[in-house]
Amino acid sequence: MEGKVSATVADAVDYKGFPADRAKTGGWVPAALILGIEICERLSTMGIVVNLVTYLGGTMHLSSSASANVVTDFMGTSFLLCLLGGFLADSFLGRFKTIVIFAFIQTLGTAALGLSTKLPQLQPPPCHSSENFKQASGLQIGILYLALYLIAIGTGGLKSSVSGFGTDQFDEKNEEVKTQMSYFFNRFFFFISLGTLMAVTVLVYIQDEVGRSWAYGICSVSMFTAILTLLYGTKRYRYKKSQGSPIVQILQVIIVAIKKRKMDLPYDSGLLYENSPEGLRIHHTNQFRCLDKAAIVAEGDFEKKTIQIPGTHGSYAR
Repeated sequence: MEGKVSATVADAVDYKGFPADRAKTGGWVPAALILGIEICERLSTMGIVVNLVTYLGGTMHLSSSASANVVTDFMGTSFLLCLLGGFLADSFLGRFKTIVIFAFIQTLGTAALGLSTKLPQLQPPPCHSSENFKQASGLQIGILYLALYLIAIGTGGLKSSVSGFGTDQFDEKNEEVKTQMSYFFNRFFFFISLGTLMAVTVLVYIQDEVGRSWAYGICSVSMFTAILTLLYGTKRYRYKKSQGSPIVQILQVIIVAIKKRKMDLPYDSGLLYENSPEGLRIHHTNQFRCLDKAAIVAEGDFEKKTIQIPGTHGSYAR
């Protein structure tokens, strides 16, 4: 019985939902398949960003300030949408489904961007003098924005889950395997740098010398290939069950603290409600003491459902 228990990973399941077998799931092979998504995402995103201003100014006839704003808005949206991707992965979809869905969205975005740079109808006429200068129309800019923000959505979803899903393939409770996790992160950041390097050298060269549509087509094909490669390893992955989003838990703490704002804090912080084991408790500090009110024990609290708070003073009632 002990051998059977040791042959499985306690906090992970396989693609059928059964306890993950250590010998058949996880390890370096599935982790390597996941790294393919990351290098293609970096190739697509950075290959677009580093040379987009010249396209917006030279082809779409936008001003320098407007072109710069488009690029910075695109990058800012990509990073902000990491919160959305993390929320969906932690609360509903899980990391694997989140990666696949958002990778498809990014593939659609790069394909749409390639079409917008290829079709003459989606660009203003070339400008040879100040007399025939014509800025891009609202429809042309709208299609360009649609493509860019599809890519931003895809990038945000991928960034939030790829590294986490990669580490899911290693059992951090096993000391021998735990060291492999650090090697995975080394290779993960190496692939990020490699993808960025290829984007700012090879891909930019193709954009300038061959054509933007060819470069963006390469991004779409590489991303689609990475998705197929990821799906190929479906049976080999370890899947961690969704534990709920930390964002939701933080909001719950804030809401309950607001409801109990008129209550007085106890003189001793040890009187605040805490149901975490002693070894897992974080030492209480005086920072954000207003949030301590979420852990005040009020009359009738234990007759209601309690919600666990991660970290200091781990739960409260609602």
